Amino acid sequence: MRALFALLGAGLAIAGWLIVTGLRSQPVPQRAGRARRRPAGTHSTLRIVGALAAAAVVGAATRWPVAALLAAAAAWLLPPVLGPDTPHRRSLERIEAIAAWAEDLAGTLQGAAGIEQAILETAASAPAEIRTELDPLVEAIRAGVRLPQALRALADELGDPTADLVINVLLQAAAHQARDIATGLTGVGRAARRQASMRMRVAAGRARIRTSTRIVITVVITAAVLLAMFAQNLLRPYGTPLGQVILAVLGAGFGGALVWMVRTGRVEDLPRILTRTPTEARESGGVS
Repeated sequence: MRALFALLGAGLAIAGWLIVTGLRSQPVPQRAGRARRRPAGTHSTLRIVGALAAAAVVGAATRWPVAALLAAAAAWLLPPVLGPDTPHRRSLERIEAIAAWAEDLAGTLQGAAGIEQAILETAASAPAEIRTELDPLVEAIRAGVRLPQALRALADELGDPTADLVINVLLQAAAHQARDIATGLTGVGRAARRQASMRMRVAAGRARIRTSTRIVITVVITAAVLLAMFAQNLLRPYGTPLGQVILAVLGAGFGGALVWMVRTGRVEDLPRILTRTPTEARESGGVS
């Protein structure tokens, strides 16, 4: 009966992982501003339910409180690790979209168009990854909002270091009546392309790390399930108070190693150069 409970717990954990990763892999809008930020309540609820279910099943099967806690932690933490690396892919797509928009702006400005006119012309054909954020900029320009204010609102909406570089060139041109901004935008576009290329090279190594992480996790979970099903005598010492302490130490060590493996493949973003304090954001939002 205990083996049946263990197998049921493993199946439930796998089912929860498939549900969460299936939802995470759906195409959703890119990282947006405060008004269109993707709600995380549904995913959080599913992960909480999965963690509680895994803890209940494993706790009922083993009667080990530490095992129940470890099962809950695994059900909460493993889906993002085992699932597709969607955030990195979206970040790469966004960088390429910003680079394409910067190059389009530069080409339009070389045709003697003004900044506002160039923005209006290029926003309509901008890549889908940033078009949602460009629409409020177009509406603000048509409504007569001052260009620097509208551009800073766009920087807040995009919240991207690469986008800050493009917007900073436009801000400097709008503030100082600079004429040769096409050259600056072209340079920013090239820099963004180089950054995207670098991230693609890093992604190759990152994929190997994630594959190794998945293999390690799969082997450990499979071994634990098989031991619970066919070699319960080997696990019996963990039922003592000392065994629970040892199990907690082993679980903490495995979790720490997993966190380290994940962090080794993380790519940190560049620091943003166009940021505003909450007070400045509120004051800007109150200006019509």
